[in-house]
Amino acid sequence: MESRWNPLYESLGYRPPATGRAAPSGLPADAPPPGDTDLPLLGPEELEALKSAFLREPEDVLRWTESGLGARATVGAFVEVLRELELLFTDPGQFQERLDATERHARQGTGGLPADFTFPLRTEEIPIDPTRTRFEPQSDLRGWLLFSGPVWLEQGAAARQAPFRWHFGAKSRFVYPLREPEPGQPVEVALFADFGTGEYASRYIARQLVMRGERLDCAVHLGGVFYAGRQGEFDAHVAEPLEPLLGTTSLLTLNAPPEMRSGAGAYFRYLDERRGAGPRHPQEGSYFCLAAERFQLIGLDTAWFEAGRHREAALLQWLEQRLSEGRRRGAMNILLSHAAPYGPDAKQLAPLVTEDLRALVVEREWVDLWCWGGAQAGALYDRAPGLPFLGASLGHGGFPSERRDAPEYPMAPVRFFESRPRFPEWTGVRQDRGNHGHATLWLNADGTASLRYTDWMGQVRCEATLSRQGPKGPVTLKQLDVRE
Repeated sequence: MESRWNPLYESLGYRPPATGRAAPSGLPADAPPPGDTDLPLLGPEELEALKSAFLREPEDVLRWTESGLGARATVGAFVEVLRELELLFTDPGQFQERLDATERHARQGTGGLPADFTFPLRTEEIPIDPTRTRFEPQSDLRGWLLFSGPVWLEQGAAARQAPFRWHFGAKSRFVYPLREPEPGQPVEVALFADFGTGEYASRYIARQLVMRGERLDCAVHLGGVFYAGRQGEFDAHVAEPLEPLLGTTSLLTLNAPPEMRSGAGAYFRYLDERRGAGPRHPQEGSYFCLAAERFQLIGLDTAWFEAGRHREAALLQWLEQRLSEGRRRGAMNILLSHAAPYGPDAKQLAPLVTEDLRALVVEREWVDLWCWGGAQAGALYDRAPGLPFLGASLGHGGFPSERRDAPEYPMAPVRFFESRPRFPEWTGVRQDRGNHGHATLWLNADGTASLRYTDWMGQVRCEATLSRQGPKGPVTLKQLDVRE
């Protein structure tokens, strides 16, 4: 059931989608329009259903939220948030008073940044408020229930999905040309994931990309638009900050579970709107291949059919063809996905690599570098027995995950792990949140590649050179420079 719009939603940071938007242009002839699949906001009826479910089976509801947020809420915190949301619909004035009191308390507890804190990219156009806790799984439980709660209810989980777009009827077969690198003119590709929050760290990452201008050939977002991939969230968190890139840089995006909470309708609409911006933006569906003679980047959809999986026969066949062609000509195969084959806290490999892609990735060893989001960490992993590829974890683009140290028992050798807090330790501010950042790939004319991790303030954190050992050997880390 569609909830009535409440002006207080905007006080909580949510922006409704733009009205009077033009119809997307450049649709494939056989592609239906994405339609309106946005997940409804939590309204009075949905709140009552959530309360009833919580009273019947509190542990089940807490497990729902834990699986969706990656953090477990306490019974007391859940009850308190349910009471607050009830005020939103019954006594908006009292709700606003409590909201203001919560913000005052946060400012007193967190404190502001020291007066001498700055960095070269800092600008008044992107204000920094360290007291903001939006999207944090526990501190923003109110927001998560209000804007994603319906997906944890039976009626919310069945959000109408936009039609999936296949490569069959497309002339391109979803394979697009990538510029050939020349001596002194490498192909520059920005990679970032879980960026779609609209918060200051994400916007400073976007500022870095925009400042690189025409030097940046491609930018690929590996997915993650929060809270639920709605149209208003795409408008505010993705389209607006990345708009200045469209005139100079090819922008591609992958699908992810947050986008699927709204059925991926807004995601596909954004693809269509980008294609209307010109030939630099050819992406037609939620998977693609950018191919040059010595390199190819292959993006997967690991969300539409099943979160974290890739086992549709037609998609596997398409991927096999792309990887096989790359191997045949000696290209470096670079795989891109939102889902991770493993994470820093995982005790075992994900089915994505042990089952779905095992034949292609593990047995045939057709992937040289795998870049993923979702794991909420910035990290670089080496090859390992049973994992014959380099791994780049990039899930630290904007989601406010907890600060963590490098794993003690990783699935693959850790060569870099982003363990810094969001702000320098000397500031004493937000030491509980992890640092944000993105990566840049330079694809060189000699067949080597350079990978650089940069944080949201523009500080280089790690640089690596990737090179193939012999004409048919594996791609390995030739050089590595980690900044402490």
